[in-house]
Amino acid sequence: MNDQIIRQTPLPPTRAIGNHIYTKLQVHYGGDVQDIVLKTEKEPSCIDLGKALESTFRLPMADQLIYYRGQRLHHHQSSSDDRPLARYGIFSGNTVTLVGQGGLL
Repeated sequence: MNDQIIRQTPLPPTRAIGNHIYTKLQVHYGGDVQDIVLKTEKEPSCIDLGKALESTFRLPMADQLIYYRGQRLHHHQSSSDDRPLARYGIFSGNTVTLVGQGGLL
């Protein structure tokens, strides 16, 4: 077993390619689980995530409640108050939960 070295490397927080940063997240919404990729020019923010969820799940940002490890993300604020995902400890490979806050369609 000395010749077998097990090397564990953590998943990189984001992947920069050219001028863009790619962040892959797994999203749980209802009984559905999907992978989404955020493509941003700067560090991904809560608003970037909200916009990606809006286009993927057709759920307006005003009706979204996003949770990570039981903590609710605040992404309904103005862009000047937008918080980066890293502030919540969210990086590539993490799982977030989306809850729709509307009535029945």
